[in-house]
Amino acid sequence: MATKTYETQKAAPKEALWNLYTDGASNEEGSGAGLILVSPEDIELTYAARLDFPSTNNEVEYESLLAGLRMAQRVKAKRVKAHVDSLLVENQVRGSYEAKDPKMVEYLRKTQELLRKFEGSEVVHIPRSFNKKKVKL
Repeated sequence: MATKTYETQKAAPKEALWNLYTDGASNEEGSGAGLILVSPEDIELTYAARLDFPSTNNEVEYESLLAGLRMAQRVKAKRVKAHVDSLLVENQVRGSYEAKDPKMVEYLRKTQELLRKFEGSEVVHIPRSFNKKKVKL
């Protein structure tokens, strides 16, 4: 399966790349968002949150992406590549899908606003089956 990319700005040097992996889930028992931010030196920062408001899977996917982008800002990342397993989020950010629901419009606006704060940013879709932490032996 080919990986789709969306590059928002001119790329910074490769060595400055931070990789962000996000995931979110929502069901009748609650919602949660998780992320792993990996530095250019391969140091992993992990974050997970349980959301205390009703939300859809798509909203939680955006919440996870926004939290990851904010974390990348806090660590002063200049270039970030966000890996998302939501085709809807990736396509809305890329402009292939139009956000129509007022909540999705606002999530998209906030995401684009944060992406513009980096020297280089990219959002790529990865299949859900590949969106898991790899154990190093």
